[in-house]
Amino acid sequence: MKNDKKMTIQTIEKGRIGELQTRRALKLLLDESQYHIINNLLISSGIRTTQIDHIVISRYGIFVVETKYTNFWIYGGPNEEQWTEVFYKKKNRFPNPLRQNFAHTRALAEFLKIDDDKIFSLVVFWGDCQFETNIPSNVVKGIRMVDYIKSKKQILFPDDKVENIYNDLVTLILNTPISSMLRHIDSVKKRYESNTVCPKCGGLLRERTAHTGKVVGHVFLGCANYPHCRYTKEL
Repeated sequence: MKNDKKMTIQTIEKGRIGELQTRRALKLLLDESQYHIINNLLISSGIRTTQIDHIVISRYGIFVVETKYTNFWIYGGPNEEQWTEVFYKKKNRFPNPLRQNFAHTRALAEFLKIDDDKIFSLVVFWGDCQFETNIPSNVVKGIRMVDYIKSKKQILFPDDKVENIYNDLVTLILNTPISSMLRHIDSVKKRYESNTVCPKCGGLLRERTAHTGKVVGHVFLGCANYPHCRYTKEL
């Protein structure tokens, strides 16, 4: 159990490092007269909440930025449920970040009541990582996210609409109690510490029975991504 908690804490800390790097890069490399930046937005939809790392608002569209941090080689495709990070013999499976960010873009589109095609999903990886498969153009490393944002030249919003969207999101942040954000963070931690989600790769945990060895008949929880992920947990 201690290893599970340690892994959860490490994952969260790496995420924070990536988010900080993204925040700094967006602030330094985008012209603030053309691009408005929102960080750490929480959107509530019924009993569920969605936390968005970064949003960039401009005449050329809205960019929803999901941040990841890893030092591994990355394998994955846009339609795969899970991606894999590899470092020699060490492999970890994690949820497809494009699918994760799709949920974020949908929540934002519904909140703002704007068309999906005016919102762009962007996934940025920080760390000494390397893509080993063909990655879509909206999955980038580090500051190349700025190149992707600036590549959009078609005007989609008039200036007054940009200001209205920015003001709506700032108002949402100001009206979001700290307690709501803390509850969301706690729910994410519990998700990885629970008996339903693998803390190693994010896959589902399933009840299994040992059929060989000294523990034949022993019931335990195993990751659905086996053999790629060999995480197990005692019941």
